[in-house]
Amino acid sequence: MNDTDVRTAPAAPVLRRDAEGVFERAVAGGPAAPAALRRLAAARLRAWGLDAIAADVLLVVSELATNAVRASGAGTLVGLRLMVWRAVLSVEVYDGSTAPAVPAPPPAVPEDAESGRGLAIVAALARHWGQRRDPDGKTVYALLDLP
Repeated sequence: MNDTDVRTAPAAPVLRRDAEGVFERAVAGGPAAPAALRRLAAARLRAWGLDAIAADVLLVVSELATNAVRASGAGTLVGLRLMVWRAVLSVEVYDGSTAPAVPAPPPAVPEDAESGRGLAIVAALARHWGQRRDPDGKTVYALLDLP
């Protein structure tokens, strides 16, 4: 066999997802849970070299985690999953509540309200966001473009 007889398969596309591209942690629900999940997310984003999108990601984590704590109550687990995949970062927060993230129809938020704008903020920052029911609760996710 000579060099001209060697055939190689085309190179597989390079995906930015591997064992290091998935991060998952859970904390006890309660007033400290959003801050704890933000700290965990900040550390992982630094490790992945994603400082350029950290501010947006941490705001999304904060909004989703706050909603999860409100929905599921203190003492239940609230989880965070970050996944780097191709050109997006998936940010997922899960909780033990089966209530939808957005009631139908969504309530109107008065201009002077102290809360109620979190998912609008997430929608403004994310390429896409949504929710899915899990066997023991729900997951709310947001996809953010990678730099």
